[in-house]
Amino acid sequence: MSPVTPLRLNSAVIVLGIMVILLSASLVSVVSFGLFEKPASAEPLPEDFFLGVTADGNVTETKLLIDKVKDYTNMIAFTNLAVTENLTRLEEVTDYAYGNGLSFLVFTVYPSPFAKNFTYNPITWGSEAKNKYGEKFLGFYIWDEPGGNQLDRGGFRQFDNTTMPYDYRDAANTYVYYLYLQMRDFIKNQLFTSDYGLYWYDYEAGYDVVLCEFGWNLSRPLNIALCRGAAEMHNKTWGAMITWTYENPPYIEAPSELYQDMVTAYDAGAKYVVVYNYPQTGPYGLLGEEHFSAIEDFRNYVLANPQNKSSNVEKVAYVVPDNYGWGFRNPQDTIWGVWEADENSQVIWEEVNSLVQTYGDNFDILIGSPWTQVFGGYHYDTLIWWNGTIIGTG
Repeated sequence: MSPVTPLRLNSAVIVLGIMVILLSASLVSVVSFGLFEKPASAEPLPEDFFLGVTADGNVTETKLLIDKVKDYTNMIAFTNLAVTENLTRLEEVTDYAYGNGLSFLVFTVYPSPFAKNFTYNPITWGSEAKNKYGEKFLGFYIWDEPGGNQLDRGGFRQFDNTTMPYDYRDAANTYVYYLYLQMRDFIKNQLFTSDYGLYWYDYEAGYDVVLCEFGWNLSRPLNIALCRGAAEMHNKTWGAMITWTYENPPYIEAPSELYQDMVTAYDAGAKYVVVYNYPQTGPYGLLGEEHFSAIEDFRNYVLANPQNKSSNVEKVAYVVPDNYGWGFRNPQDTIWGVWEADENSQVIWEEVNSLVQTYGDNFDILIGSPWTQVFGGYHYDTLIWWNGTIIGTG
């Protein structure tokens, strides 16, 4: 063997070693200065859009759910009253959400007599929470489906046949007044509910955010038109709650349908998209792994598609009679839960469904209040009134 060969091999090794050291230093430099793009999962959702789920489990289950969703959502709604009525439990989950970077809602009810099991005053706690958590405390979710309860004569309604209002105007005033009384002490906080009817009057009573429900066989375009129109005219905010489709397991729709519902709400301009995660049928609630994957896929959709806040690009609105508390679910739906459909119901039903065929969810539905008569033209270019009048304001 030539005595020169070992020297040449050592030189090659030395040169290779120097190259590895230099390359390693370069990589460290690149990483140190952040020139590599972060993984998509590290990119936060827009600050003005909220995606989340409801938490109806106990404290341990709620923390488990937070760990599950914290990387691809930015909010959670604590809806288990057994947790939110106990100060120790409540602050354990709110602290945990806050520590993991999530904004949150807290379900509550009026202090008395419904809140007899509360270990603290929720009204006082709301003020303290704003100081402690800042903007991460989004507000209170107070009561549930007030409009739907009224229409379907449920357990939480503002009047019934025993206290029959005189007419539609009296019904509207009664509904708004008594609903306001049951949440007025919370007004200093942002107030949320989810509903499937009477959105206009929910805002009148004092809600800041109404989440229109996507579920059952409810028409998405009609509910968007009703809720978004009510929010627009009251200068409030709206969103969507993806709720049950079936009365029995699996309760919620398929993951592909869940994804499409979230996209529909987002594209229509919803500021909040929340998935109803009840009952507690698994370790994380109702939702399974495929549903969580659908939520994560939707998050990626949001990151790739900036939201158009003015989703009603045609600026068209359909206007129904003043104080018309109709359910909009079928031609025979009730009015204020005490009257049957009237002479306008069939015509309105046909016209709004014709507008759905023409515009999809790219139109709004308004109540023909004096406010609408005066200011509707400032919000919309075309107002189509139920009596055939069409006013172009653009």
